[in-house]
Amino acid sequence: KGHKNNKNKNNMGSLFDKGEEENQVFPTEPAYIVPVEVKRIPQLGPDQYGVFATADIPQHTKTWVWTNRVEEIPHEELEEYLERKAATSAFKAKQILLRQGFVLPNNTNIFNSNPTDAGRFTNHSSDPNCGPNGTLRDIKAGEELTMDYAFHGNPVWYQDICKKYGVLTEAQIAKMYSTNTDSMGADSDVATTEIAS
Repeated sequence: KGHKNNKNKNNMGSLFDKGEEENQVFPTEPAYIVPVEVKRIPQLGPDQYGVFATADIPQHTKTWVWTNRVEEIPHEELEEYLERKAATSAFKAKQILLRQGFVLPNNTNIFNSNPTDAGRFTNHSSDPNCGPNGTLRDIKAGEELTMDYAFHGNPVWYQDICKKYGVLTEAQIAKMYSTNTDSMGADSDVATTEIAS
């Protein structure tokens, strides 16, 4: 058994169209086809990051592409994947892998992990400037690129494994921050059930 790369058709608009990395040009960060930088966001906690535009990005611009950096793991193999990827089997490393991954709403049997793709640092906002088809409005240089985590899938198996490892699901984060337009870190320490509850 093993995870699958670039096999399933998750056509959720242009954002989730599959492509081979060698055919893509990334001006600054892997998987982003617009110029961005990953920066620390101290207000989210120590060692927390976000993705920021380094140039103006017009509305309706595709920002990120699906590459073979996204590892697609059948949910029944997710525990094995976490053991293999967390080099020291550290609990915290498993939490981060879960928190930075996602489930698509049209393919809820697969956990998508992107541990080497800058997209993992895209934070939640209830007033996002990015959606599944690209930018929702003009984005100025220096602005953080955000998305609404409520878009993603939230199957029971995903809820269960997040609960086991003390990590909030994306749906829980979206609900918690539904009235707050500030971003919420994908790998933030506050995205754990122990701290958030």
